[in-house]
Amino acid sequence: MAMKHGQSALSLAQSIGDIAKQSDVFRHFAFIKWAVGDYTAGQLYAKEAHELARIMGHLYREARGLRTEALNWLGLGNYMQCILLAKRARSLLDVCGLPHSIEGNGLRMLLGEVQSRKSEYVEAHSMYNQVAQAAANDPHYHAMSLINMADIEVSMGTAKHEIQRKINVAQTILKVIGMARGSTGCDIVQADLNLREGDMSTLLFCKCLRKMWGKDSEVVVYCLERLGDVSRWKNSHHELSWSTVLLAHSLKQKEKLGIHKGLQFIGDVFLQEKDEVTASSLFTLALQGFTLMDVHRSRAECMIRLGDISEKNGDLLNALELWDMARPLFERSSQTKQIQAIDNRLSRNNKDVKEQHQKGLAHLVELSVPAGKVDEEDEEDSEIELELDEADVEQVVV
Repeated sequence: MAMKHGQSALSLAQSIGDIAKQSDVFRHFAFIKWAVGDYTAGQLYAKEAHELARIMGHLYREARGLRTEALNWLGLGNYMQCILLAKRARSLLDVCGLPHSIEGNGLRMLLGEVQSRKSEYVEAHSMYNQVAQAAANDPHYHAMSLINMADIEVSMGTAKHEIQRKINVAQTILKVIGMARGSTGCDIVQADLNLREGDMSTLLFCKCLRKMWGKDSEVVVYCLERLGDVSRWKNSHHELSWSTVLLAHSLKQKEKLGIHKGLQFIGDVFLQEKDEVTASSLFTLALQGFTLMDVHRSRAECMIRLGDISEKNGDLLNALELWDMARPLFERSSQTKQIQAIDNRLSRNNKDVKEQHQKGLAHLVELSVPAGKVDEEDEEDSEIELELDEADVEQVVV
């Protein structure tokens, strides 16, 4: 319905040559497509919006269009392009003297989301905190920044009471201003916190899925990622179906991060079923995608699993190499527990490698040839070489 009314508005704007209105309508289309996860169409509409704004020399409209296009590139998983467009938009707002406007806060939220998806949690948290401070008089952005900080803190292992306080404050603000979408954001972060604390109930996730399916793709993917991550659900047998739904949904939306997380989670299921060959193939494929997208934590998780498989198959050196590469990635994503787990692996297995090396040296010593025999063989070799040299000389002289 919204697209239909928008088409009527666009036709009218085109008939009277109103470029500003055309730009606004295209941006409206882009937001609609972004919300439902049709990021490819959304990107094209947004590009049309900011190009029309550029033609008319309206810098603020151009900045808004650039941010909307960046949002769609974020959904598609092209973080480099997203950052590039966001920085262009910020420079235009600076020229307009509006760096701390609503649009400026939106750009900070966007850049924070890029860092969060790449698991650069410290930087993302700092960016959201800037928004919370700058948007003290903007209840919507203030509440959303609190939710996003709480979401990051769940992943960083922050104390439960600190996270709960932010969720409660955000819920109160959003209830007052009547923001339904933001309230759902509180619910999904609450569900994620409950899961981290050992509550294995899927009810709140499923409630949010039913509420937002077909309306808000970001919420849907968020829920599916948590439901499909087999490593977080103990003694449960529902994860394969959720992982498959995540993969199918992300493929449909061309959402790269969800695609590769789906592959990783399905790999976890095969690993639990002792199918290491299939699991290894899926982890390798996911790792390639995460590497291209520069998603630190997910890269490290795949490396850990591949290293464990190598260790089990007797390739300890490859396992050590993979674990060693994973460690700085976990450091980059502030994963303290995982870093400790890697250190334990490395400490235990480096000792085993040293023992194997010492045994190998001892075996070589046992196989070594006695010194006297070596000397005799060397003398015989020298006599043969001398005879050959003399024969060669005689042949040349003749």
